[in-house]
Amino acid sequence: MTGLKIGALGAALAAGLALSASAQESHNFAVVGTWGGLAPWQDHEGPFWNQTLPEASGGRLTATARPLTELGMDGTTVMRELRSGAFDFAHGVFLYVAADSPVIEGADLVGVTPDLATFHQVMEAYRPVLEGEFQRLFNSHILMLYAWPQTHLICRFPADTPDQVDLSFFEGLKIRSFGASATDFITHSLNAVPVAVAFGEVLPSLERGALDCGATGVLSAYSASWQQGTTTDLQVALGYTASFLAVNNDSWNALSDEDRSLIETQVAALETEMWDATARDDTDGINCLADGPCPRGEPGHLRQMTMSQAGMEQLRASIESGVIGTWAQRCEERSPGCAEAWNTTIGPIVGYTATP
Repeated sequence: MTGLKIGALGAALAAGLALSASAQESHNFAVVGTWGGLAPWQDHEGPFWNQTLPEASGGRLTATARPLTELGMDGTTVMRELRSGAFDFAHGVFLYVAADSPVIEGADLVGVTPDLATFHQVMEAYRPVLEGEFQRLFNSHILMLYAWPQTHLICRFPADTPDQVDLSFFEGLKIRSFGASATDFITHSLNAVPVAVAFGEVLPSLERGALDCGATGVLSAYSASWQQGTTTDLQVALGYTASFLAVNNDSWNALSDEDRSLIETQVAALETEMWDATARDDTDGINCLADGPCPRGEPGHLRQMTMSQAGMEQLRASIESGVIGTWAQRCEERSPGCAEAWNTTIGPIVGYTATP
């Protein structure tokens, strides 16, 4: 074999070894999750980064993963921290990052999606719009969309409160708000008073009478012991909490094709797992707040209030003009064309039209 051939063979072997070493490179990712005391982190996000991905990668892909509560964060700065490179991956809730973009807020307008199957369709239809905003604003790529259990109003009412009410019942009540569309819903649909209260402060606010109702996911309410300071669960789904897993583009592009493919495969399984879990958690949350059965602890024994048929018709009419119309006006002022994007993706699924 000539020296030229030997040299070429050696170069080829070296290149092959370099590629193999690159494919086998180890990574320890910085990851922020959602609230440490709630089921999404405890049951899914934490185990994925601490067990599932390390095992699937043979120990090469690991993470220093902590919930935002452990890091002293409140959810509003998660994507800004991801953009800065403080984290490689971030789990978050859209309503907490929507202040940076009303386009993002359009994914999760209060009262618009009545059931989980519809919400899943909405998320998939709107995903390209969300991806565009995450790329533009946060230098990041959405890997996964998922949902938390349905949102209800959990309230502290007198014992003689009727079992069935219409919208007029809520007039003037003080109700915890958790974002712009929730404020629109409370103001325009319920004619009530929105009060901005952090999640961890809702229970003491209910107990001392600073709030009449709090709005959150049914299982989150149970996990945070809202049943200790309330009496009633309104059996009207106000939508679901839209959530995501995103990755910093620089972190993502630095990985090998093999590692990106492995992560995508594992995340796809996690996404399916979490949608299935949300369906189960819906049932658990509603039952646990009431009289059971409750596989998570003692039932809360809250009374279940319903909305009258007339009340439901009033509610639907008010959502299109109040929640959706107000959002469309707010969104068009900052991102012209966003109402049209909503009407061609989400609108046909839910039967509403966004008109500023």
